[in-house]
Amino acid sequence: MPESAAQTYLRSMLEINPVWQSASALQLRRKTLRLPNHDPRQTDADSVDDMVAKHQRRAQARETVAHLQKQFFHLSDEELESGITSVNATEVPELAPTIRRLQTAARERNSFVAMLADQRFDRELVIALGKSVVLPQSDAGYIREKFIQNLTTKSSRKRARDTSLKIQKSYPNLFGLERDWLTTLQNTKASGPMIAGESSLLNFRVLFFGTLIAYQIVKIFLME
Repeated sequence: MPESAAQTYLRSMLEINPVWQSASALQLRRKTLRLPNHDPRQTDADSVDDMVAKHQRRAQARETVAHLQKQFFHLSDEELESGITSVNATEVPELAPTIRRLQTAARERNSFVAMLADQRFDRELVIALGKSVVLPQSDAGYIREKFIQNLTTKSSRKRARDTSLKIQKSYPNLFGLERDWLTTLQNTKASGPMIAGESSLLNFRVLFFGTLIAYQIVKIFLME
């Protein structure tokens, strides 16, 4: 096999997702090695060049999704719709849930503006929700956890709870995207860490008993 063809074959195989594209990997191998094709459904269009082009389209789709996630609230309605429409979920099935989230969030984008203009809504929660519904799950998880950790007072937890209930009632589609997180916020006892006083008391107790145990250990050794 010529070196250039080998390089093309290896590059294409490395770009194939074996979970979603095992058939593509087998077909690429048959075409490259010129093995007989026993699948009558395959046509001459399934060439190495076609495979490479498909992987290039997948890479472009991933770049488009990443751009939409990063610039979601900065793009115009036309740019956002065009970007989402341009992504073919059948070619990147692993991104299909993300694309569906972006589609729902795009339809509800004006809802964020309305909530931010309404003083009855917790502004910080609305901002965190806007980020969590469009960013990658790793980033969204950090944002959700950080928001919960910042609920250090009873009043902040109550305001978050009330806002979550308002979102559930007035914006059910958005609520559905973050149902678990927003439902957690409705439980004021489960939301957020302990209040500062409780945390300080626990730290004092840990320090006190730790020091006492260390003192007893030292005392035993000195007696020996």
